[in-house]
Amino acid sequence: MSWDLKNHNWSSTIVTISTAIFAFVSLVSVFISVTTWQTQREAARPYFTFKESPSIHLKDELSLEFKFNNVGTHPATNFSSRTIVFYENVQQEPILVDDYTVVNDIPRDTTTSLLLSIKSSDFLHADINPQFVIICLNYIDPITRKLYTQTIYTKWAGVIAQNPQPLIHVEAGEKEKILNYLKSHHLLKSKN
Repeated sequence: MSWDLKNHNWSSTIVTISTAIFAFVSLVSVFISVTTWQTQREAARPYFTFKESPSIHLKDELSLEFKFNNVGTHPATNFSSRTIVFYENVQQEPILVDDYTVVNDIPRDTTTSLLLSIKSSDFLHADINPQFVIICLNYIDPITRKLYTQTIYTKWAGVIAQNPQPLIHVEAGEKEKILNYLKSHHLLKSKN
């Protein structure tokens, strides 16, 4: 009888260990599945990029046109932007602070434009010093109901010999200077 008890203890111990291993493997599998699902859902979020290089026109005023394309899978709703233009030396007040809101949803592979006009007699007859053009986009993914903020840091080299220069991306080392300027002028809506 003692031999049966020993066999029974071994077999119940093996069954218990097997069940514990199976439960652990099942938990790991569920964790991996949930993580993968969340990653796929995040990868499908709306995301905006420039469709083409921003256009710059200088006539009676300075006009900048940005075309944004939703390259994400999900549409974007409640799309709004805040554009801040200020001189590269960060000594003066902003030249422009422009808030813009789009009423319609922006589906996948759809373009929306942002047109900025800056009127100033300074732009008509002289060279213009370099300026930062910061665009903060806010939009909601209607599927996940998550709010996204996307900030685009660009620099406009200004006007040299009455020729408007192109917009370029800001260098990484300039970001801290820009953020300090935005904070000191209370222009930040959210932390980016």
